[in-house]
Amino acid sequence: MTIDSEAPVRARIADVDLPADLAERRRAAVAEAVLQAEPASTGNRRAAVGVRRYGPGCVALALRGRFDRAGRERLRALATEIERQARTELVIDLSGLDHCDAGLARVLARLRIRCLAREARVELHDPPEALAAELGQFRL
Repeated sequence: MTIDSEAPVRARIADVDLPADLAERRRAAVAEAVLQAEPASTGNRRAAVGVRRYGPGCVALALRGRFDRAGRERLRALATEIERQARTELVIDLSGLDHCDAGLARVLARLRIRCLAREARVELHDPPEALAAELGQFRL
């Protein structure tokens, strides 16, 4: 993913060259988004975002590390482009999230609601318990 220097923030989300099967493309895109965000798993665990597109209107988003104010602002800046490109489906992997506060929950809720309002399917993978409850997702 690259961020153009124009205002407002516009990001180009990289495509994933994958098999024709949507489920396989989804899994591979999530794995690539996780790898893109992986630098957060070393050192200070600062916020990292990975984004991959896996078909027309389908986007995978992975969040890693601790999202402080700067991390939330970065995600908020990318959200417009993610919303624009996730016309059909948005998969959000939260398995590498170290900490979730109310600010991050609001950013994710807004992104999720905007995609759902446009009738896109939204999946949350492995949200922390507090975030799952905040977003109305209950873990068994």
